Amino acid sequence: MTVGEVFTRWQDFSEDLGTIRVERVEPADRAGHKAALRRDARDVAETPLLQRMALAYRYLNTLAVGVWAGDESWRADLRDVTTSLVPQEDESQDDGLLSSLIAVCLAQLLQDARLRGGSEADLVAKAAWERAQEWAAFADDAHVERFLQNSTEAGARVVTAGEVQEVVELAMAAADDQDAELLAALEAEGFAAELMNGVWVIDGEFRNPLRAAARAATLIGESCVLARNDRQSVVLLWHGGTLAMADSKIPRWRVYQIKAPVTPQSKFSGGEGLPPTRDTHPLAPAPEHVRRLADAVGVNLSHLLAALR
Repeated sequence: MTVGEVFTRWQDFSEDLGTIRVERVEPADRAGHKAALRRDARDVAETPLLQRMALAYRYLNTLAVGVWAGDESWRADLRDVTTSLVPQEDESQDDGLLSSLIAVCLAQLLQDARLRGGSEADLVAKAAWERAQEWAAFADDAHVERFLQNSTEAGARVVTAGEVQEVVELAMAAADDQDAELLAALEAEGFAAELMNGVWVIDGEFRNPLRAAARAATLIGESCVLARNDRQSVVLLWHGGTLAMADSKIPRWRVYQIKAPVTPQSKFSGGEGLPPTRDTHPLAPAPEHVRRLADAVGVNLSHLLAALR
């Protein structure tokens, strides 16, 4: 039975997932399974919601039985299938069932991926998250359990109930706080972060506040970051291709022009001191272009200067 031939009622989908589940696929048959799934994925947006859900389940199932062992191309397919699960306004849906499947799919995409990373896997997972995360917040544990896969097959990929719960909790937090996703990404880096009056304040026991600030700024995007430990404070202002840095130990502004793929992290990743620049200025009064940077990211420059003294 093919995906396109099953499920016309919600009860059918809820009760008969076994009609599309496979327990094993021989290595010689894996290419055929992938080709069939890809054909369905290409046209997934044009199919009824139940068929889209069935296809998502098939991807989870074939990942569990090792069909995609050594092949990461499933990520882009599952991204497209997951985003297609967000129902159209005129489509009826069982919210708990649909949300649970979306949460499991997002957890699968987030394995070995980060929402604030720059790898292909990171970008694929982020695209699916941005489109579907608000649905994941309504997942139901009982439904999630039915979508989870078990496998001992070599090359299998499965998600655990704990991984899905992390996705659900992050989606719930994001619904209440637009910065929840970013705070989770910073926490994953070991940073205790707080947004204070437009400044991302990073406190910690890290040895190099500049590298901590640069990593945080790269995750956050154009912003103002203050990283500090008990010995030193560093401020980074980043907007529109201009990056300004000030250090409590050396009271001067150092200004750089950066263009992608350069990031604050890569700019300050060298081990031979600060990168050279001719654009240096006393900490106060701050030069006009530093004041413009502060205005652009919405922070009070006088407060930053106080934090550096």
